[in-house]
Parts: sequence; structure tokens; C-alpha cells
Amino acid sequence: MFIAGVFTGCNVTKNLKENQYLLVKNKIEIENPGKLVSEGDLESLIQQDPNKKFLGLIPFKLWWHSIFKKGGESPVILDPGLIEETEKQMRSYLSNIGFYDSRISYDILNKSKKKRKVLYRVKLSEPFRIRNIGFDIKDDSIRNLVFRYNKYSIIDSGSVFNSFLLDSERARIADALSNNGYFGFTKDFVYYEADSSVANRKVDLTILIRNRDEPGVNKPVAGSGHKIYYLNKVFVYPNYLPFQSDTLPTDTIVAQINDKDDDIRDIYRFVYSSPLKIRPDVITRSMFIEPKTKYSKLDAGQTYKKLNELRIYKYVDINFRESREPPNTHPELNYLDCMVRLTRNPVHSYSIETQLTNSGGDPGIGGNFLYQNKNIFNGAEVLNVRLKVAMEAQNRSVNNENSTENLVFFNTFEAGIEASLYVPKFLAPVNEDIFSKYFRPKTTFNLGYSLQNRIEYDRTITNVSFGYEWSETKFKQHIFYPFDINFVKVNTTPEFDEVLADESQRFQNQYTDHLIFGLRYSYIYSNQEINKIKNVLYFRGNFESAGNLLNLIMNIADKPANSDGYREVIGIRYSQLVKTNFDTRYYFRIDKKRTIALRTFIGIAIPYGNSIDIPFEKGYFGGGANGMRAWPLRYLGPGGFQNTGDKRIERVGDIMLEGNFEYRFPVYRVFTGAVFYDIGNIWLLSENESFPGGEFYFKKFGGQLAMDLGLGIRLDFDYFIFRIDFAQRLKDPGRQPGDRWVIGNVNGWFNPVLNLGIGYPF
Repeated sequence: MFIAGVFTGCNVTKNLKENQYLLVKNKIEIENPGKLVSEGDLESLIQQDPNKKFLGLIPFKLWWHSIFKKGGESPVILDPGLIEETEKQMRSYLSNIGFYDSRISYDILNKSKKKRKVLYRVKLSEPFRIRNIGFDIKDDSIRNLVFRYNKYSIIDSGSVFNSFLLDSERARIADALSNNGYFGFTKDFVYYEADSSVANRKVDLTILIRNRDEPGVNKPVAGSGHKIYYLNKVFVYPNYLPFQSDTLPTDTIVAQINDKDDDIRDIYRFVYSSPLKIRPDVITRSMFIEPKTKYSKLDAGQTYKKLNELRIYKYVDINFRESREPPNTHPELNYLDCMVRLTRNPVHSYSIETQLTNSGGDPGIGGNFLYQNKNIFNGAEVLNVRLKVAMEAQNRSVNNENSTENLVFFNTFEAGIEASLYVPKFLAPVNEDIFSKYFRPKTTFNLGYSLQNRIEYDRTITNVSFGYEWSETKFKQHIFYPFDINFVKVNTTPEFDEVLADESQRFQNQYTDHLIFGLRYSYIYSNQEINKIKNVLYFRGNFESAGNLLNLIMNIADKPANSDGYREVIGIRYSQLVKTNFDTRYYFRIDKKRTIALRTFIGIAIPYGNSIDIPFEKGYFGGGANGMRAWPLRYLGPGGFQNTGDKRIERVGDIMLEGNFEYRFPVYRVFTGAVFYDIGNIWLLSENESFPGGEFYFKKFGGQLAMDLGLGIRLDFDYFIFRIDFAQRLKDPGRQPGDRWVIGNVNGWFNPVLNLGIGYPF
């Protein structure tokens, strides 16, 4: 009865009245689209959309409402008035972008007796184009500045007469002037006169700039003309408390900034309520607003951004006003005073994180305790301390009486502590004077220790690193760690030693003590902008080198090799390697809630000198919740290796190729969905007895690419995303060649793998 009711309820049009029709589709046809206008440009103007469909196919919400008479979505009834409003909006939009007199019509087409489709037909006119651009600017100083920056103009002769571009050009001119002393200058002072009678669909454009006293213009500063302003006094309130600072007793100190010739360049006045728990030089390093210089909107924005990056401030407020006490020198100039008000964040903060994991069928739990101290040494330094604990129920590969069976049903355990210190400047030996202040430099120290208790082995990892980060531009970032040490100590179980005895020397080396002393560099590019809906490109290139400095020291000291032919430091063999990889991602925004995410990853690691293999933690791994999701982490590949003995041994590679596709879409409220496809694998650079078939060959690697397909459900709470992904293998390189396609060819082929995670996989 229930099933019958469901199918009856799915007749979503049965309750519609005689003259009501269900809107099921909108379509736009452009007769002569060209490159300037597409159907996508006009789709957002449609005033009435059909009911939403899951995966663009099934209107679940509409069905729900039809069956249960509440919840879900009510049917979207065709509204002729909204169709006419859509036609009006399209015509207005096309006129605004220069396509005047374009023809727009629509047809209502029958899909069935009670369902309708709306077809909008657009015939574009020939666009109006700008023939000549002239200027009418009475102020010589402003005219000279406009001409100086005109090379950055976004309109030119031959450009389409697009009102949106014209408005952007007004904003560009206003920014150029406000960055050169014209405080309070906005795009409202810039306007156009257009003459369209000069030729067929041609426009002569004149750019004019109003004075302040002309009608229709706001007057943020009194006076008839536009004035160039210089900065006089800069007041900094380093512990400002809204609604309280005016009543609290304050002290004032003066901070002087000297130039390279030791002459006083800038003077800042710090107004504070005792005690002052931040060194003034920390703030002055973040100040692009400098006394005795012209006002600049750009410098004010950079100051705001860099002060926010100090992390110790909750609110940053920057205001300007005409000077009440202008300096005696150059009284003919116009002066501004600047007030920088800074409201502190709490110094100490604590948080606890918990997580559930499922790595290829191995369930686990984990937790982190985080402590943060902002301003630990009164220089806006930030100390982060993380304590982490995790347990997992891992499938056995060997019997081990000493494994952690007492942890309920968990048999692997991991614990560790990580500490990092962030300093908002370059520390020695780097000289800050050789870098621009706009780079927003940082220095970071990291120290960590972790213990891994697994069925096969215990591993301790100690790492120490020191490095720099800086932003070259808004979209480009550099990370350089000249000092990066990893000390790894491994204790294997007797049972696992028996397994290792049958493996190659290279594989055995992955479970021996080793030292990695090297450097690393990363270049990151991302054109993502907050609160802007746009396609985003992300690229990260990483380079690592290890062992060269130690090897140089060994050569100078004439340190002999051990009996196995390798050199050691404090009795431990050190690694020599070079590693590089490239991670490229592109996010195509269909609309505010729908995105197509693409990712490619290419990496290679080459051992040499004192190493014949890549250390375990520096190698590449396949599988897991953020990679090839139909395989457990570290159990994909390498290459065409076939695990006929079903050994549960983690696999590491020298080469990694991976590609990911994911379509992300809304489902209901905080629930979002994803359809994804993963392709990739890891390989070895040379033959290995433990992993026959794992080496990389150009002729073979295409047939050794693993593939999976899956569906994900995510809970998007804005501040974090909880992710559940189900992945099904399509192609398994661990099977015989010619029998690697899984679906339909393997008994019990439908075996989706559950992955749990926090955040997006990429």
C-alpha cells in the first residue's frame, strides 16, 4: 500500500487547477551568440526556475511534497507575468552591455498535458562601440594623474559600449587619484557624456570629473575643489576598548622610525591604557601609513590587512580626519590625522577536536587538544601547541602478542605533540631591509614528536624545522625552510622481521632508523578572493633536497663509510634525495552552490648518494580519503603489483600521478552532495623484488592507472565540513592485465569503500 501510495503521489500535477501548469524547464537560444554574450550570461535573469532536481535528474523535493503534502518543495506554477519580467530584464541587460535594440521573444511549449517548457529566443543586435575617448578635466593636477595612469584603462577605442565596464573604469580612476593624495575622492565624481549621433552604432565618449562644489555630489571634506592631503599625526591605540577607552586613563609614547641614514623618517604616537603588552615596533612594522607622505587609499588598505594578520587583534579600525593642529612647515598644504584603533583578541585559547575515521575499512577514532598563546613574547608571536591521540582497528598482516589489544577493539595507537611559534617578521640571518614591506614576512619554528604503535612495528618521529613565509603579491606566496630535520627510529616486531626477511633490501630499509636533514621550498598561486564568485585556479609546486650539507661536511671531515658502504651521523645513516611535485586545482563555479572541482598531481622523488631508496615518510602513497578513495591509504600500487599473498604491507612509491574530478551540488539545507571520479597510481623508479611489476614504464603506465567512481554526502556547517564518501573500484591495476576492469567482470564486484573525513578532499 505504501509503495502504491508513493507512485500515486509522484503524479505531481494531479492537484493543479484547470489553468495551472507545472514549469519543468527554461531554455535560452541565441541566434548569433558570438563571444560577448552566452546563454549562461542570461540564465541568472530568469525570474522563475523549475523545481530543483537531485543530480539534475530527479525532483525529490517536489515528490516529497506531492506525497506527504508538507515539506519538500511546492510545485512551481508557470507565471506569465514572471516570463514577461524575464524578457524585460534580458532586454535591459543587453542594452547595458551595448546590445541596444536586441530582439527577445518567448514561446510556452507543451511537455505534456500539465507540464510546460519556456523557450526564450534572443536575436542580438550589432553592439555599439566606442569610437573616440576624450577628457574634460578642469584641474591640471588631476588631469595629469589621469593621463599618467591611463595606460591601465580597461576601455579603449573599439571597445563595446558596456555600462558595467564604464563603471569599473570610474572606480579605477577614483582609486588612482585616492592613492595619490586625493582623500575622499570617489567614483561619484567621475561621469561620462556619450554622443551616439556621430556614426552608425559608434559612440564618442567624454570623461568628466566634477569639482566638490558641483550639485549632486557628496562633500566628505569642505572646499570647492579636490585637494591633495598629506599625513600629519598618526595615533595608534594598541589596546582600544570600545565604549570604555574614553573613560580610562591613558599614557602616550612616541615611536620613532629611522631611515638607513639614521634620520628620523616617521613618528607614531601610541595612546594606551597601562600596561602596554605589545612592543611598538611590532605595530610600526605593519604600518604603511607614514607621516609626511601623501594620503594613499592603497597604503591604508595594506595597513589594515597586515595588522589583521598579526592574529592578536580582533578588530582593526582606521580613520582619517582633517588635522586640528597642522604643522608650521608648509602651511599651504592640506593635512590629515590618522587614528588606528586596535582591539585585542584573548591571549589564551583552548579547543578540543574529535574525529572518526574509516581508512579503507579500518575504523578509527582520534582527538586533538589545542592551546594557543597570542603574543607570548609581547611581539605578536603566536605559540600553538597540539596534543594528538588516535586509535585504529587495523586488519592483521602478522601476529603480534605485544600489539595494543587492550585498547578495546583497537590494535594501533598514535600519540604526539606538536609546537609551532609564529613570528610576524623575518628573523636573522635574513635582512628585512632587502624585502618590501608589502611581502608581509613571517618566520616559523616547528618542533614535533610522535609515537606510532602498529601491529608490525613501533615508530618514533622527531622533527625540527625553521623557515620563512612571505607573500609576493595578493595571489602569490612563497615558503622556504632552509632547516628541516626528521629523525626516525623504528622497532619492528619479531613476527614482522620474519616477513621483512623475505623482502628486498630496499623494502627492509623503509623500516630502519634514518636521519633526514634538508631544505624545502614551496610556491603557491591562488586567485581566490573572499566573497567573490569566480572560477579559481590553485597551484602549488614543492621542492625538497636532503643530505647534501651533511655529505659536504662528511667529505671535508674525510669521514669514512661503514661496512655497508654508507656514512652515518651519531650512528645513524642519513638520507640523500631530491623530491618535487606539482599540485594543480581548478574550481569551476557553475553558480553560488554548484562547483566542478578538478585536480592533478604529479610527483617524483629520487634517492642518490648515501641512499638507495626514498625514506618511508618522504615517499608517495596511494589511496585514502583524500586520494584514490576506493583503496585504503598506502595499499594502492605500486604500478601493476599483484598482491597474490594478500600481505598487509604498506606501499611507498617514487612516482605519483593522480587526477580527480568532483561535481559538488546542494541537496537540502546543510546537506550537500558530490559525484566524483579518481584516477592514478604510484610507481617505483627501478625494479623491486618485494613489488614485482611496480616499476614505471612509459609503455605500461597507462594500463596501470587505477580508477574509481563514487558518491559523497557532506554536512556543510560553514565553519567545518563533515564528509562521507562511498567509492567503487572501476579499474584495479592489482589484477591481471586484461582483467583489470572490475564492474561486471569480477564476482562480488560491487564493494564500495566508506571514507569519513573533515573538509573537502581537495
